Amino acid sequence: MKNIIKDNINDILKTRYLSYAVSTIISRSLPDLRDGLKPVHRRIIYSMYLLKLFNNSSFKKSARIVGDVMGKFHPHGDQAIYQSLVRMAQDFSSRVTLIEGQGNFGNIDGDNAAAMRYTEARLEEITELFFDGIEEDSTTFSENYDGQNLEPDVLPSKLPNILLNGASGIAVGMATNIPPHNLSELNECIIQLIKKPNSSDSELIKHIKGPDLPTGGEIILNPKEKKNIYKKGFGSFLIKSKWHDEKIKNGMYEIVITEIPFQVNKIKIIEQLANLINLKKLPLDDVRDESDENIRIILKPKNRNIDKNKLVDLCFKLTDLSVKYSCNFNVLDKGRIPKQLGLKSILSQFIDFRKTTIKRKSKFNINKNNQRLEILKGYLIVFANLDKIIKIIRNKEDPKKEIIKVFKLLEIQADAILNMRLGSLKKLDEFNINKEIKKLKELNTNLKKLINNEHYLNKFIMKETNDITDSLDENIKLRRSIVNTNDDYDLDIKIDEFTEIEKFNVLLSKNNLLKKVKDYSDNNKENNNDISKAIPVSSNHKLLLFLSSGKVMTLDPNLLPGGKANPKSYIELVNVGVDEKLIAVFNANTQEKLIFITKFGKGFISISENMITNQKKGKNIINLKNNDELLNVHHYKNDHLAMTSKNQKLLIFDTSILPTLNKGAGVQLMKIKEKDCIIDTSLFDLKEGLFWNKGSKLKSLKDIDFWIGKRAQVGKKIPKGFNKNLKFNS
Repeated sequence: MKNIIKDNINDILKTRYLSYAVSTIISRSLPDLRDGLKPVHRRIIYSMYLLKLFNNSSFKKSARIVGDVMGKFHPHGDQAIYQSLVRMAQDFSSRVTLIEGQGNFGNIDGDNAAAMRYTEARLEEITELFFDGIEEDSTTFSENYDGQNLEPDVLPSKLPNILLNGASGIAVGMATNIPPHNLSELNECIIQLIKKPNSSDSELIKHIKGPDLPTGGEIILNPKEKKNIYKKGFGSFLIKSKWHDEKIKNGMYEIVITEIPFQVNKIKIIEQLANLINLKKLPLDDVRDESDENIRIILKPKNRNIDKNKLVDLCFKLTDLSVKYSCNFNVLDKGRIPKQLGLKSILSQFIDFRKTTIKRKSKFNINKNNQRLEILKGYLIVFANLDKIIKIIRNKEDPKKEIIKVFKLLEIQADAILNMRLGSLKKLDEFNINKEIKKLKELNTNLKKLINNEHYLNKFIMKETNDITDSLDENIKLRRSIVNTNDDYDLDIKIDEFTEIEKFNVLLSKNNLLKKVKDYSDNNKENNNDISKAIPVSSNHKLLLFLSSGKVMTLDPNLLPGGKANPKSYIELVNVGVDEKLIAVFNANTQEKLIFITKFGKGFISISENMITNQKKGKNIINLKNNDELLNVHHYKNDHLAMTSKNQKLLIFDTSILPTLNKGAGVQLMKIKEKDCIIDTSLFDLKEGLFWNKGSKLKSLKDIDFWIGKRAQVGKKIPKGFNKNLKFNS
């Protein structure tokens, strides 16, 4: 091997990768601010220009165009070139199509275009605005990849295409995502900026409602985000589908989607809706695609009582009927430097570019006119000295040299005189020459004004911009997307809101078995001694299951067996540990206050609704220490708590002083000595007295002042006749 590179591998990789990154940014992924085109798009349009595929010419096969682009300017894959050509012809991809296609160029369903050998294309009429003075030195040219042809570095476009059609691309370390806009609004901005170059961002934004997408839809863009996007060049907005409802028989209705978000595949949306219907996550019976050239997606709700606005909001939340579009105005400044720019910077530089192209074109035409003037002056010399010139031509060996010497002519004038036809020597032609000279001098005067007079140049660009707006087709001029500046738009809606609410009771047995029943009353409880508690709930409520470990589990009551089915143990319904026992069950959605009491006398008050959790492992409510465990949970509807301890002590105190916490260790309710613990608790009404069960009898104690104390006291000896097991409910 002769060519051995002796260098550090890290340095080589850095250099090579940097070259690759720069090439990717400049030559592939980011659009040029001036004409808004990436190299591949520019080369396609220029190749079609060379093939004279204008809007008034016949179509040519796409394969011929792709072949020219690949052979002359873009030595990459033919499919990459063809796909770029196709996108410029798709009215759902480009706000203003630059290429007119004939044949199958794909559709919004995501179907691919036909092969390039089948399709044909030519330039749209508006695309001719990209070639303003391209043959009059209005832009610079560089050699192509093999040096055999010249290609324009940038097309001298009259259109602010960078914002008109937008752009998207991913380079190395940077990306761009610019949404399309309305040309009439952009032209208004350009005129505003020419009239007042120091216009603020707020003044410019008044002329731009927001992006204008090829597929229409509704854009949710609040004023703050709009200012952020157009001032700094980054931000985001929401795109919603357009819809309306249609009445059908029996009071039913259907939702009709007529426009979908930009860059979203229609078939994908329908698949998403169908899957969600199968999973019962949408209250829909069916989704149908009745689209032709216009989009028409039909959503059939389950019943007529479903709120159509809430239904559509849920569809927007769960599918691509509503999407977020992130903006990143990353462009190539002067074709070389990647920059993130705002609206004002982009349009200001576009105006500067237009001024440069107009001045270059004007200088070229002045020089061209001056050459023509010299020739015309030579023609006038012929008419003034016709006989003498004819004599020189007939008699001299080198008439050109002699004419230049005698009449002090330029070589170009002498060549033009000698190339004149005899038929051009009529008197009428002399008059026409003088007329043409006058006209050319007037043209030169105006062209010099464009070069030297900034005010005149500004007026020229403003007139040109207004003429472009006036000549636009209505389809281009009219805005397609509605912009909604609503600042509080929210899609916080759930499938639960569409479920028909059913009321029933959850029965808890003494063996901690659970079941749901529709019809239940206190009489049923008396007839069935096995039932320890009946909890009224609705189908949209949740149950709270409190375990001895201090955890609370959330359970959907709809999952419980009903009717004649056997009840289920809580162990089958929630994830519980070996040593975790069920302490209590409550309705989570009643906003009830609950009081927690542990075995070692700790406790506090909490609100049931704050305890709901989606976690399968549950939620810790009370922090337990030293083998403590949750003993009781009471519905806090009375304000006096009675507690019995293992040491046969009874303490009664007012619970209104207890803290209300979401979670925590709580405070000491009853002082517990070593080897002592709480046996039972009862929350009761002081006026009614204290009750407990003894065998089959209900005992009561009205005079309880002796046992009333303060929180955290030891308590006093239990009253005579109290249960030996020290429980209020034996």
